[in-house]
Amino acid sequence: MVGSLAGVLRLDQPDIDFAATDAPINAAELKKAGRQQFPIVMGAIAVVVNLDGIGPGSLRLTGPLLADIYLGKIQSWSDPAIKAVNPDLTLPDLRISVVHRKDGSGSTFVFTEYLSALNDEWKAKYGANTLISWPLGTDAEGTQNLIRAVRETKGAIAYAESGQAQRASLAYALIQNRSGKFVKPEPEGVQAAATSIDWAQTADFFASLTDRDGDAAYPISTAVFAVVQVSGRSEHRYRRVHDLFRLAFAQGAGDAAALCYVPLPKALVAQIEQYWARQEPVGN
Repeated sequence: MVGSLAGVLRLDQPDIDFAATDAPINAAELKKAGRQQFPIVMGAIAVVVNLDGIGPGSLRLTGPLLADIYLGKIQSWSDPAIKAVNPDLTLPDLRISVVHRKDGSGSTFVFTEYLSALNDEWKAKYGANTLISWPLGTDAEGTQNLIRAVRETKGAIAYAESGQAQRASLAYALIQNRSGKFVKPEPEGVQAAATSIDWAQTADFFASLTDRDGDAAYPISTAVFAVVQVSGRSEHRYRRVHDLFRLAFAQGAGDAAALCYVPLPKALVAQIEQYWARQEPVGN
């Protein structure tokens, strides 16, 4: 298993049929490469911390606070700006240890897309991407090494796919959404973000689930997209990929939910199957 960036790059190899990514590809790039794209599950990026006495869902954070932490403007957990949104918590006078992904990661794209939406300085200097020239912090190659770094570092903060964070028993923060509500990185918040999108109006399902409207919407939500190579493949070959995902949509919802992912609603699955039916062979 590799990160989103490496997975998409490997589609150039003749033995690879599809990749998965949290960072959707726009229609022009898909057309140029002869590829299809559609969501397969949805999920959340959790902000995780290692602070004594702070359990899951205890800490509250906002987008501007997160941007200032990752910009190095807020460096201590006892900073007044953090205390202001956590008046009932006893936060330690401890340096914040920022941890982030070193490799090209869809989680990095979603997290930095969120920071860009909430902070103009972050947007101008760093933007949203799978690879970022981070202004500070510790690099971690892959999610498991990131989780290990958080576990081993008091005062650490990082971002990770919520299911992996929960399975690792890391404490996650509540994140403030556009309605001012502090929301958990759980399926209900992801579903609320997803339902705010008119998927029928998108091109190749290119859409962002971050910072969506709605009282219940979790603001760092995402979809996992399958990117299927069509150009240079026989129609039979890429239709077999469709069959794989058709089976997964029909029978895999329980497995997805058990891993803390959110299965696609039936209406969206129907739109994806219509999208498949409209696709013509490219370059075969």
